Amino acid sequence: MRPSIRLDTLTLTGRSSTYVLLIAWVYANNSSLKWLFESFKQGSSLTLSLISLIVMVLLVRVVRSEHGAVLSATPVLRLYPLLLMLGSTVSAIVIQWFVNIEQLTVLLFLLGTYGLCGLFLTPSFWRQGLPIAYLVACIVPFSSQLSTGFGFPARIITAHAVEQMLSAWHIAAISSEDIIVLENGVAHVDLPCSGLKSLYAGTIFLFAATWLGGRKLGIRWLLVCFFNLFLLLSANTMRVLVLVIVTHILKQPQFAQILHIPLGLIGFGCACALSWMMLQSLSRQEQGYTKTNPDVPPRISIIRDSRHTSSLQAGLLIFVVTLALFSQLIQPQEEQSLSLASLRLPQQMVFERIPLTAAEHSFFDKYPSIVPEKHRFVMGDLSGSILLVANTTWHTYHPPELCLLGSGLQVDRIERKQLTPVVQARWLSLADGKLSATYWFQSPKQTTDDFLSRLWSDVTRHQKNWVLVSVLFDSSLSPESSLIRDFTTAIHDAINLSLKESR
Repeated sequence: MRPSIRLDTLTLTGRSSTYVLLIAWVYANNSSLKWLFESFKQGSSLTLSLISLIVMVLLVRVVRSEHGAVLSATPVLRLYPLLLMLGSTVSAIVIQWFVNIEQLTVLLFLLGTYGLCGLFLTPSFWRQGLPIAYLVACIVPFSSQLSTGFGFPARIITAHAVEQMLSAWHIAAISSEDIIVLENGVAHVDLPCSGLKSLYAGTIFLFAATWLGGRKLGIRWLLVCFFNLFLLLSANTMRVLVLVIVTHILKQPQFAQILHIPLGLIGFGCACALSWMMLQSLSRQEQGYTKTNPDVPPRISIIRDSRHTSSLQAGLLIFVVTLALFSQLIQPQEEQSLSLASLRLPQQMVFERIPLTAAEHSFFDKYPSIVPEKHRFVMGDLSGSILLVANTTWHTYHPPELCLLGSGLQVDRIERKQLTPVVQARWLSLADGKLSATYWFQSPKQTTDDFLSRLWSDVTRHQKNWVLVSVLFDSSLSPESSLIRDFTTAIHDAINLSLKESR
């Protein structure tokens, strides 16, 4: 009868094998480590303190473990840590090809690293630390992106959701990026209204409650997690809806200012309370696998001859090294960054370079790598100013309406207009109908007025080079006029030619 060799008892013998495994892991995740280093330099003191506290708690648990030594000098090939380690690495490589969100890659790297740690830790200790590992994986990648990266898309999504609710109640409104324009006012969905911080804090609460309560992870826990996210998003959307109604429909801005923080706290508290109640229905995680030996996991065996043990170990090393080489050598091709200096403006127009306004300076000063250009123009009977912003990332998007508001111009109305057969743009009426403005996003393959479409194209790597075209006219104009059609065609064609030549 051939001996039964369990996967969870196979050990990588020899320090050289261990060193190769660790070096290959670091090499495979070199880009994630660089990103983390830069993120920690920009991270808030609160986030760094929280991460330090979690690390200290884990170290104390390792030192004061009731079952003796929990660390092994050499890695032991256990099934679940291997699945987490290799599955996360493969998923990160695949995601990099299809989705341009570095935070997801870093999250998978952190989970895979905990899977690697599982090869050195006893099974019971490793399983008990899974919730805290998920907690750290969620805190670290997104902690520095709440306001600079994901805050703006979150505000846009919230504004769109509130717009749809108002429309269902026959209240005329249109969401233009992160502002909601009503018939009698403009509601700005600012960073506190995005709900991102409550989503972030609520997720931390759920993982912390899972860890401290010793709840078992599984399908039911995932359902609780999704329910928690749904409650947090719904609570924030309803808060913004109430504030918009009180401020702009009921005309009680002072009362809305009073309600702003209490509504947020009440919604967040109710969402966390309901999630905690559902969490109590989950069974607790067993402290050990057996009463006699807490470090003996359930029997997961593979029937192999003992001479195949070394082959299995060598296979793991070869697989990890191959992943490391593949992740570094095979990288998604990035488009060459577009410079505004390469843009050729229409020859039939007269242009003069002018400085940015104070509101525009306050935004672009946050992104030194972005160099916008602003010009005065004259084309026949048309005159005004045009702002061009070329960038290769949605993180540095410039919201034109906010700069117009910051310059003291009142936004009366925003509409979606088809200015030419290929240019759909946002058309703005300003200053009690005395001025008009328009803007659109343009890439070599697409022209749109919707930032979410531009964001999705960037995230999915379909198109990265975009130009924001924002025009403020010196008078009130009709978007259907031939002057606007000829002007838009000339600008669009000139930028389109420059974009194609830069590819």
